[in-house]
Amino acid sequence: MISVAIEFIGTLIILTAFEMLGQSYIKPLINTMAFQSVLLAILIAILGFQKGSLELIILAILTLVVRGYIVPHVMKWNIRGNKIWDYREMTTGVPALVITGIFLTVIGYGLYQTAFYPLFKIRGGALPIILLLLGFLLIIARKNALAQMVGYIMEENALLYAGTLLIPLSFILEAGILLDVIGLILLGVILAEEREYGILEIEELRG
Repeated sequence: MISVAIEFIGTLIILTAFEMLGQSYIKPLINTMAFQSVLLAILIAILGFQKGSLELIILAILTLVVRGYIVPHVMKWNIRGNKIWDYREMTTGVPALVITGIFLTVIGYGLYQTAFYPLFKIRGGALPIILLLLGFLLIIARKNALAQMVGYIMEENALLYAGTLLIPLSFILEAGILLDVIGLILLGVILAEEREYGILEIEELRG
């Protein structure tokens, strides 16, 4: 029963990734990112209670607080009152992007089944690999730095998801905290640059 719940939540996480791929407005994109992080926190908490792992339960709480609330709240606070965010950030190419996402889903599933399933024997292990590929697609498909930050958070969620399923418990909490710190630093840099120079494309951060 627990394994079914975990796979169901994992499927919902993938569906939120497709919602983000097809989302043209930045505010709903941030909200969906927050919802995905909440789903991941629930999944980690279920695994934590199943395994009796305090580390996983702490990680679930951190994921809920940092990625489910703090990061989305800071991003929405930064764009408040700026009318430009009421317009579509991406106006063309959505169907092609979703189709590409489906193609990457098939690739991710095939990659896991052939290369990793014989090692781990976990049925839902393909889902974090698929999420990783979809996060990468979101990053390269969007030009605005905030939208790409959402893609980075999706990548972090994928790595944390994979780590929760596949990596020994002793490393998971430390890795999760490190990813959150990196994410908050990147968000701080992006928001500081946008406050000074206006809305950024990612090339502007490279100099």
